[in-house]
Amino acid sequence: MFNYYQPTKIHFGEHRLEELGVICQKYGKRVFLVTTADAPLQPLYERVKNLLAAVDIQVVHFDKVEPNPSVEMIEEGFAMLKEHPCDVVLAVGGGSSIDTAKALAFTNGQDKIVWEEIFAYDSPFVDYAPYSDTVLPIITVPTTSGTGSQLTQASVITKGTEKITFYHSSLFSKECILDSELTLTLPKRITAATGFDAFTHAFESYINPRASFYSEMDSLQAMKLIIKYLPLVLNEPDNIEYRKMMTLADTLAGRALANSGASAPHPLSEDIGGIVHMAHGEALAIVFPPFIKHAYADNKEKMETVASLFHEGSKDLYTEIVAFLKTIGLYKTLKECGVTHEQFDAIIAWPVLDHLPFGSREFLETILKEAYE
Repeated sequence: MFNYYQPTKIHFGEHRLEELGVICQKYGKRVFLVTTADAPLQPLYERVKNLLAAVDIQVVHFDKVEPNPSVEMIEEGFAMLKEHPCDVVLAVGGGSSIDTAKALAFTNGQDKIVWEEIFAYDSPFVDYAPYSDTVLPIITVPTTSGTGSQLTQASVITKGTEKITFYHSSLFSKECILDSELTLTLPKRITAATGFDAFTHAFESYINPRASFYSEMDSLQAMKLIIKYLPLVLNEPDNIEYRKMMTLADTLAGRALANSGASAPHPLSEDIGGIVHMAHGEALAIVFPPFIKHAYADNKEKMETVASLFHEGSKDLYTEIVAFLKTIGLYKTLKECGVTHEQFDAIIAWPVLDHLPFGSREFLETILKEAYE
């Protein structure tokens, strides 16, 4: 038995951003636009505003999103949305913008955000009551190919030194535009990191015990696409067909993740990300080889299946993953990334390691220690 749910309407293909005004019109006349302040994306933000203005939609622009969105930053957006009520929240950007938009839509209409209550929504597989009676619809326009957040019911928020994920079915985007043209300006480093993030979504959901026939099809196809097209797009970043295949892979991987869940690499990378300023995909790349090594025996059949996606007949996934990470420029250790002994001690001291369902503290510490050296 299994459940499978994907309520987001997907608009996939080149030039689909032009449909944004028509899509947003269905949800009201005032849009709360959530973005970063990144200079390279300013022309895109202006294009978005012009598309909305063309159909007489008013825009309130919150442009203070930063990587690893913090509770303080979200509360700033919460106050702005409270002062300027809107009908729909629109995220344009990467995972941080989408996570922020989800948190703002979810808490809309409340007097204040009670984070302890928010973080109690800690399972993607529980049907929780709504936090607010006035949760806003979410529309997402991703500009990266990797986070999968446009198709999941999760939002990752940083509180102090902890990255915490909360879940709710209302966090699924109502609609998303997947226009690969918007990823053409991604720098090589971010392309690699987000692309490998998508691979881990597909892989972890594939080995998760909740995996189903449907999610496994999504996972396997996503991994095949990433193995083939991520190295190609890094060599030819202006190739729209390669970008399109990575967008498709991200979509499939996000769908699988939403239905099956992750495995140990994701919480371990969030542990690292709470202590060290590092791209999520880069942290995943660091913990992945030692995870493969130490989790192989418990997932032998599926590990060998994934190994064969790299080279037919291969059964050595550890060697395949290491070679792939070298190819895309992400094969590093925490020490090589400048993580100090003091920072690593803080990573190892994370209390959540005692409670994760993916293995004992000893198992998880072993992965982290090998990732450091």
